[in-house]
Amino acid sequence: MKHKMTASAFKELAKHLGFFIAYCVLRRALRGTLQFRGNAGGLMIVVVDRRWIERFQRAAELLLSGRRRTIFNTRTSGRAVVVFETGSKRKIDIDWLSPRHQTMVVTDSLKALPQNLRLTADVIVTVEKPTARHLMAARKLAGRSAIDAAAADGLAKQGWDAIGALVGRQSFEKIDFANLAAAQGEVHDAPRLSELPGFGPARQWAAELVADLALWRAGQLAWSEIDKAALLMGPPGVGKTLFAATLAAELKIPLVLASVGKWQSTDGGYLGDTLRAMRASFAEAKSKSCAVLLIDELDGIGNRSHSSQYQFYEANVVNNFLELTGGLDTMEGVILLGATNRPADIDPAILRAGRFEKHIEIGLPDPEERAAILAFHLGGGLAAEKIRPVTDLLHDVTPADLGWLARRSKRIARGQKRAVQVTDIEASLPRRIYFSDDVLRRIATHECGHAIVAMTSGFVDVVSLELQDSILEGGSIQSGGRTRYDINEPMLPTEHLLRAKIRIALAGMAAEEVVQGSRSIGAGGIMGSDLDNATQIATRMVASYGFGKVPRFDAEHSRVGESYRPPPEIRAEIDAILAKEWKAVKELLTREKGRLMRLTAELVVDRRIELRSFGKC
Repeated sequence: MKHKMTASAFKELAKHLGFFIAYCVLRRALRGTLQFRGNAGGLMIVVVDRRWIERFQRAAELLLSGRRRTIFNTRTSGRAVVVFETGSKRKIDIDWLSPRHQTMVVTDSLKALPQNLRLTADVIVTVEKPTARHLMAARKLAGRSAIDAAAADGLAKQGWDAIGALVGRQSFEKIDFANLAAAQGEVHDAPRLSELPGFGPARQWAAELVADLALWRAGQLAWSEIDKAALLMGPPGVGKTLFAATLAAELKIPLVLASVGKWQSTDGGYLGDTLRAMRASFAEAKSKSCAVLLIDELDGIGNRSHSSQYQFYEANVVNNFLELTGGLDTMEGVILLGATNRPADIDPAILRAGRFEKHIEIGLPDPEERAAILAFHLGGGLAAEKIRPVTDLLHDVTPADLGWLARRSKRIARGQKRAVQVTDIEASLPRRIYFSDDVLRRIATHECGHAIVAMTSGFVDVVSLELQDSILEGGSIQSGGRTRYDINEPMLPTEHLLRAKIRIALAGMAAEEVVQGSRSIGAGGIMGSDLDNATQIATRMVASYGFGKVPRFDAEHSRVGESYRPPPEIRAEIDAILAKEWKAVKELLTREKGRLMRLTAELVVDRRIELRSFGKC
């Protein structure tokens, strides 16, 4: 590799600003390699923007030879520049793979390259956009008027197309860099967040981001001052990906979609393939003037504290991911979002300050949001107030479920060649299955058991109870009743509080046994069920908080769940806590059996009850 060039080669760079910029950023990308520093042989792969691939081909030729005209043939000169574009059927020359030659492969994507070419590569780099100093130097070399640092910085934040089109302009006075990205048509096709209902807890963060990004674009706020990364948490179907798309549309910037699953399935799925795919996603986001990068399935990234047969693989993936996300303040213009339904499985270092420090829970929509979301998907033909009686019957539905319901309703209306009506929505609903009287009383007993134990715990002031007489056929898991309450938790929770929580969780099943004489499966079977909650609390008490027979620490509280498996001696103490509280809650409800049965009868008739000032027992 040549660090000096002939006068004729330098004149060519001065005439073609694109060649000069490509040459500068290519040198920067390869500066740390043995091929650059020591002129060593080897195969170098350079990933560039497809629209600039010809410019980078010429820049590579000048960098390897230092001459305007030279022969590029590995057999005669020992050097070669090879271009592989996506869709290319080009075959490999065996001489490119020789360690004695210097071969530079210029490509727009690693996926465009044959696998053996990638495996042979000594160097793989992704070329980043030019800096403001590169652009100022290019204009000076070409004899253009000087521009100030602010204008150069504004241009450097644009996409490759805009940089190529604007760098040679005589004047930048009338260019509005703040809105240029939107004008280039790079924005993801989605409604704006402000147009879409739902996403209650995420809206405040998004509103602040919109305001801060406007200040940054105007040069009034440093990028380091912006809260630019967030973890979106919630079950499948609640709209985490949709939130990212609508946020990008609101910000008028592109959305770059990535997922840990796609990284791990790239090519052969080997460690090198995964890491290259990961870096490519970040490089794509950084190549935009401004972008939202969404990483889905973030819980699949791995957790270095978990022992498994894939520990080496997972540790390398996590470490590389930490390296990529450790420089958010230098990734100007990139908004980073992660999405997961299992945040406890994510390596804690990823969730610390400086990376995904903002955690946003996106849950199921409330009754008002359900009606608004369905009305939105119906296209505004029906007001939310009109369809509220229907959506109030749809408990535990996700925004994705409501989108499906809207599509089905519109299909019925299209078949009738008319606008959508409420009857179309009703006709689109799955068949409703009604509970028998015995099942309805059992569900009511279960919920009233939770309510009585909660109200007598000393930590709950108000309890709301709801009972449904039916569920929809198929679909997601649905409950026939709900008990809602807020626990008055002290700043420093005690063993007394944790045991009360266990009793409340076990109370529904205990009430069934006290009144009906037997238990149903309604308290367990899934993650997040009553039994799961009680077991996790008891596990944390022994394994994390030292509330067992011997004060000890065996695991971080965040690991208790899917990943932590307690040893037999700890499992025995967990069982002892659960057994003690199970006995206590059955004794309490047996004493309160009369009140439990009266409350159950009232709930069966009224379907909704609110309890206050119950008093201790």
